[in-house]
This record gives sequence, structure tokens and C-alpha cells, in this order.
Amino acid sequence: MSLKQKAIDLLSGLRLLARLRLKGIRHVMTLGSVAGTFGYVCARLLGMRLYLYQFEPHSELSRDAGAWRADSLQFRLSRWLERKAAEYATVVASGTRFMRERLKDQWGTKGRFIQIPTVANDRKFTFDAAIRAEVRAELGLHESDKVLFYSGKFGGLYYGVETAQLFRWLLDIEPGLKMLIVTPHSDDEVHALYDQAGVPRTAYFVRHSSYDDIHRYYFAGDMGLITIPPGPSQFFRSSIKVGEYLCSGMPFITPWGVSEDYLYATEKNVGVVVHDFSENAVKAAWPSIKHYFDMDPAALRAHCRAVGVDYRGFDALNPRFKSAVEHLLRG
Repeated sequence: MSLKQKAIDLLSGLRLLARLRLKGIRHVMTLGSVAGTFGYVCARLLGMRLYLYQFEPHSELSRDAGAWRADSLQFRLSRWLERKAAEYATVVASGTRFMRERLKDQWGTKGRFIQIPTVANDRKFTFDAAIRAEVRAELGLHESDKVLFYSGKFGGLYYGVETAQLFRWLLDIEPGLKMLIVTPHSDDEVHALYDQAGVPRTAYFVRHSSYDDIHRYYFAGDMGLITIPPGPSQFFRSSIKVGEYLCSGMPFITPWGVSEDYLYATEKNVGVVVHDFSENAVKAAWPSIKHYFDMDPAALRAHCRAVGVDYRGFDALNPRFKSAVEHLLRG
């Protein structure tokens, strides 16, 4: 989106909020950092209190992904506005302790910070043994087969062929391993990546699903996979997939330095951390991966589920959200 279009959207939002302000509305809540910067400008001009929800450094994520150059006007302006928004806000909610450290220790913001990771639907992602058996039967998998599970995209903000290479290197160690992929990409796109990595098509399955049915495939997996490349801005992200994996009863593999998930993996014994998706890092992690594959499945699912509900479940996080809103409305 061009700066000109953003200016048009900002003026449109300002007119709307000005009408609401005249009716006595004094509070603004925004979702995400782009909306947060828009909300900041409007709230500052109109004298309103601001709640930044799911606040992450969008400018830095865009820079690290190659979408914006570090010397571009768009990056510099967005980064400046993000800091101004955080300094002005009455409440900031974000998913990791790293954002707390930045806001309080580095920027010295005065507003209240509340840590709220991305919430997973823990009721939807509740393991069902019957569904697992049904999906595995459809795929021709036995209960004894070990299945690496990935739900998501390839490329852009995520690893592309590197994900296929990770699986190839694990197959070098454990030839019987299987992988289940649920993705919006076409079968041909996925096959091209896995062919490039030298993965036989008999070793993995590609499926497509709406959100309504996607939990069924989660139950068929044994270990989830996070495919976000590490980088300076990734400490602030909060991937919903980790919550869904854990609530479904699966441990997960994640690169180091992505969200707080890499810390939770080891602190709570629910996952394996790899430095990156290089051959040496992946193969070095195999003993830890195998450890989870060898655990009692029922006990592991119960443990992962308990950690997931506490870390990302609705009932655990909803009181924090309510507390943020209550603090916003006090003034």
C-alpha cells in the first residue's frame, strides 16, 4: 500500500473518530501495529485514550522480510510512528516478554503493558482419538507411524524449500518418518519444493482445508513444525500455530529466537529448538526429536495440552484482555 493511500485511509478514519468523539466516545482500541499508528494519530489529535492490542514492530518485520528497505521513507516513518504510538498509549498488549523489555527498559514508556500472546481456540483443538484414527486411515498411516505435521505457507515470511530440506535430512536418519502438510499452496507448488529437496512423494501428504475442518489434521500429527526464519524482529512475534499444536497435544520444532516459543519449548519440555534450518542444526536436533517420538503418547498429549491451555488458551488469556480494557476505561 502506498503512502498516499495510507494518508487517505488515515483521513477517513480521523473523520469517523471525530464524529464519535463529538458523541462522547473517548477510547480507541486498535488491532496490530499498522492500525495502532493510525489510531495514535487520531487519538492524539482528538484527545482520546489508546489501547494498542497485538502490538508488534511491523516496520522491522517488513524490513527483515525484504519488503521495505531500511533507508526507505516508509520504513523510517512507520518505525517512528510505532514508537510514538507506544509512548502515547494508555495500554499496550503484545505477545512476548521481549516487547515488555523494549517498551519499559529501552523506550521508557509510561502506559501499562499486558502480555497477551495470540490466543488459540483450545476448545476446537482438543485431541480426539477417533478423528485421528479416521484421518490416518484415509492417509494409509498406521498408529505406529511417526508424523511431522505442518500447517501453513511456504516462502515469504516463512521458509520455503528449507522446510522440505529439513524433512529430507530427518529422513536420512529415520527413513520411516512421514510428513503431513496442510497448506493453501497447490499440490504442484509443494511437490516442486519437495522434489527440489530430494524428498520422495511417498514420504509426505499434501492436504487442503478450511478452518472449520483443519483441526482434524492436527490430531493425525505427532510433532508440529514452525517455519519462521529467525531474525531480530522475530522475537516479538506470536504465532498462533504453537498454541494450536500444543492444545492439540503435540510438541513442536521451532527455530531459535522466534517469539517466546523457543523458550517455552525447553522451559516447559514441549518442543525442540533448532538454531536454523541448516543440515547440521537439524541433524543435531534429532536425538531431542526422537525423545518426543519415543514418549508415551497419552502422557505427552496431556502434558502439551496443559501447557498450551495455560500459555495460549482463551480462559487463561481472556482475564488479561479484560484487565487491559478496564485500565483503559478508568480515565
